[in-house]
Amino acid sequence: MSALRTNSVRTTVILPAAGTGTRFGAALPKQFVPLLDVPIIVRTLQIFEQTPAIDAVVIAASPDFHDHITALKEQFHLQKIVAVVEGGKERQDSILNALKTSVCAASDIVLVHDAVRPMITPEFIATIVEAAAIHGAAVPGLVPKETIKECRVEAEGGVTVQTTHERSRLRAIQTPQGFRRELLLAAYHKAHESGFLGTDDASVVEFAGFSVAVVPGLEENIKITTPLDFRWAEWLLRSVATA
Repeated sequence: MSALRTNSVRTTVILPAAGTGTRFGAALPKQFVPLLDVPIIVRTLQIFEQTPAIDAVVIAASPDFHDHITALKEQFHLQKIVAVVEGGKERQDSILNALKTSVCAASDIVLVHDAVRPMITPEFIATIVEAAAIHGAAVPGLVPKETIKECRVEAEGGVTVQTTHERSRLRAIQTPQGFRRELLLAAYHKAHESGFLGTDDASVVEFAGFSVAVVPGLEENIKITTPLDFRWAEWLLRSVATA
């Protein structure tokens, strides 16, 4: 896809940010915890602010934090945030609420990105937008470094290996995940009607019968879930600052 065609596609990012981050162990949900003095969610949003391929951002969050997000928007001049909607009980509920906004209805491509993945780049985001426009659905993935074994949990609580998978056929899937808006909306409606609960947006699209393209992931694109992830993100940011 040419740069001209990419720029002609209207793209909105949905940022689900309603999680409580219990595994992180902080007083605030982890997306609002400062990472080198800037909240993680703000660092993530700042990359989308810098990305020409992105037109707008919709955040799905707990109503308790809507005012906080508005304050962060003003403090850090996050001009692409156009709506903050209520986060649902499940992540899928949050995405569906965001998809119902007028800005998403007017978009060609919708990206869904974890609020706690702040190490993306504008170039990487543009690659996902382009792939979604071409294929209808696209996700970034990395070939696992470790051997992956499918295991069986025994009745007494033990775990045994059932089979070993060929790594070249496996991918660890990241976000942002990109979709043509009408495809993602149709998939979410089908999942809602069927009571299907996926592990990510691509699994919802797969359930609805659509194919999903996989493009190379970004090694630095870590998801900050644990305190160790947080320290790794700090190191990455300091490395970029001193490069």
